[in-house]
Amino acid sequence: MRAYLILQGLMIIGIGFAGKMMHSGRNEGFSFLQGGLTLGGALLICGLFAIKNPWHGMIGGGVVALIGFCRTMVNLPNWLEWLGHANPRPAATPLLEMLVVIITGSIAIIVLRKLLAEKTRRMLEEEDS
Repeated sequence: MRAYLILQGLMIIGIGFAGKMMHSGRNEGFSFLQGGLTLGGALLICGLFAIKNPWHGMIGGGVVALIGFCRTMVNLPNWLEWLGHANPRPAATPLLEMLVVIITGSIAIIVLRKLLAEKTRRMLEEEDS
């Protein structure tokens, strides 16, 4: 899970740089880059923190991913507008946001599944004692 958090954090940072390069306006590009650096950096820190404290880093990464997922889902109407736009389409940042939703959603689901599996394991361990 540590390597997965680190890899996904680096991917989101890369998506932030790609979004900055796609925007023609300076403010929009830097705003997209700032979001990518913030979310990706937080996941990267959680992945590095998970080296010493696996559960704390994993849970922190799950919380950060859930926040990123919810924040990105706010832009759902922009995605629908972008998909319905005729060619040539404007900058592909809604597509990049969709990638961020997939990444953060998968992290949140994996962390939740691992936590539920650990809870089940502990309950079975208590029954055996």
